Amino acid sequence: MSEIISDNENQGKGLSTNKNAWESVMPIVLFIAINRLFGLAWAISAATMWSVMISVRRWRKGHAIGKFIPIVTIGILIRGIIGIVTDSEAVYFGIGIGTKALIGFGLILMTAVGRNYLAMYAPLMFGFDNLITSHKAYEIAMNRIAYGLGVAQIISAGFDVWLYNNASVDGYLVIRFFVNWPFTTAVIILSMLYLGKKLSVIPGFTGITNAFESRLESDKKSSK
Repeated sequence: MSEIISDNENQGKGLSTNKNAWESVMPIVLFIAINRLFGLAWAISAATMWSVMISVRRWRKGHAIGKFIPIVTIGILIRGIIGIVTDSEAVYFGIGIGTKALIGFGLILMTAVGRNYLAMYAPLMFGFDNLITSHKAYEIAMNRIAYGLGVAQIISAGFDVWLYNNASVDGYLVIRFFVNWPFTTAVIILSMLYLGKKLSVIPGFTGITNAFESRLESDKKSSK
């Protein structure tokens, strides 16, 4: 029986992963298709509307990053409006690249001055209690992760600039997705593995997965 339950859970996770991947690919498909048929303004409008719709759906489903979704949604809308008004591919894509680079530099600078927002908001995602967040190992690990993620964002933005200047719009969108997606996934996985290893020295820490599952259970109980 336990094997059947485990199989069902894995299948559910697989479906969720496939759905998230499709949600990420769809704006690219919409942009390329509509840009070819109706022009840049309509392509930006369609991609923006899709992204906003997905953001709202995730917010209503109570995703762990739900508190940041309204900010992200506003950013998507502003970028879309500016892209439509200027009718410029360079401006539209440049906003996204510039935002990515600013986030990277912001992570590095804010961590350097003692304002590591990753460390501040990680408990919202993983459910870390004060026993963990007050430990020196947590501070050191999160600072290093913030620096690493900041550098990764800057590298990714630099690659985007190079790619935009050396590929067609369609090529830029497709290649960027298939390069950035595995790159980002690898950075996140390595960060989580590193965090789990460093936090293992804290008494009572049972792993990131257990902490995350405990937070989900707590959220379910509080929503009833």
